[in-house]
Amino acid sequence: MNLKSIQINLALGQDILVGHKQEKATITKIEHFEKSGDVVINTTRGTRKALTFKMLPEVQVGDPADRYR
Repeated sequence: MNLKSIQINLALGQDILVGHKQEKATITKIEHFEKSGDVVINTTRGTRKALTFKMLPEVQVGDPADRYR
């Protein structure tokens, strides 16, 4: 597999999972360093490189009882 490009949709205030224990963190700042080409995400749990986190599962809005019907 040869990855040529990737697109990630992130937003300030979005919750992600970080660390070995997959703890919840909120994105506070997104930076791009042109000299090195790195994308860095600042979170409430510290600084992360762009691809060292896990997305939270989508939460469905609606009646919680519908989940069991």
